[in-house]
Amino acid sequence: MSKIKILQVGPLPPPIGGMSVFLNNLRKFKSSRYELSFFNIFPKKDRKLNKVFFNIFILIKFLWEMKKQKPEIIHIHTAAYRAFTKSMFFVKLAKWRQKKVIIHIHSGMFVEFYNKSSKKRQQRINHTLQQCDQIICLSETWKKLFINTFSVDEENYTVLPNAIFIEEFNEVEPLPPNEGKTILFVGKLIKIKGVLDIIEMAKRLKDHSEIKFLIMGDGPLKHVLEEAIDTHNLHMKTLGTLSGKQKAEQFERANLFLLPSYFEALGLSNLEGMAAGHVVLSTNVGAIPDVITDDQEGYLFEPGNIQAFVEKILELDMTVMQRISEHNKEQAKQYDFSILNKNLEQIYDVFLKNRN
Repeated sequence: MSKIKILQVGPLPPPIGGMSVFLNNLRKFKSSRYELSFFNIFPKKDRKLNKVFFNIFILIKFLWEMKKQKPEIIHIHTAAYRAFTKSMFFVKLAKWRQKKVIIHIHSGMFVEFYNKSSKKRQQRINHTLQQCDQIICLSETWKKLFINTFSVDEENYTVLPNAIFIEEFNEVEPLPPNEGKTILFVGKLIKIKGVLDIIEMAKRLKDHSEIKFLIMGDGPLKHVLEEAIDTHNLHMKTLGTLSGKQKAEQFERANLFLLPSYFEALGLSNLEGMAAGHVVLSTNVGAIPDVITDDQEGYLFEPGNIQAFVEKILELDMTVMQRISEHNKEQAKQYDFSILNKNLEQIYDVFLKNRN
């Protein structure tokens, strides 16, 4: 029996964010019933082409891919602003070819994008979502928010949380609390990730030599971080972008995981922090409160409340850190990719059953 073909549409590696990482992970999807193929909406750009001609070329290529592969489902991965504007055209073309369309929203700014849009643009956003046969949200929180925001029937929504590969962290043992507190951040070095707040936290904690910061990632604020480290003699080190064994080694150097974001869809890196046995310190935005509960997986704060982060870092004692560490190692298993693999299969099963 031949497998049902599903075309995944979105930005493929090199990763530019959580959505790209998710799609890259999805390449390891295994199923006896479904066969996934991938269409990259951002292939290597020919600089001789201007943006308009390049986008037309991509859409023509997408039409050709649908004709060649004959997928049963077009699964479009999208975010907010320009990413969704581009996705509108893929939805239109897929429905024109009479394909079943699932749209998968990965952005923590999607509702903000809608609310800031003009009335005419809001109508186009609603129309695009209504054209889709199913909308995948990252959590129940997002599902409820989308139901209250968009003119789409509740039955068209389903939930699929993000996932990580737990085995990558099986051998990771966090820094013992009696050796001090080392705080790890992993992400893009941009303002909405709270990178400037991390600098301020480090300034307020510089008199505590037992508290250190490790910053993994790259981005436009990297030079700001490095300048602050030199100017203020901060207990902080930038690591650049790491993967595999090198990445795991840095998790072993830390015991607190920090993600002070102003916007997040789910906070994928928080899951990695949990899997590594870190105490997670993050913000109550997006679906993060669906994953992190105070005094269980870690602690949540209002975005920008730097002093609250600082006070919690100082007050955490070894007994609490050890308890949360052991809990998180176990709790993170429910976010393993094997479970996402199974859940996605079930989503496709139910979707096709209901649409046939």
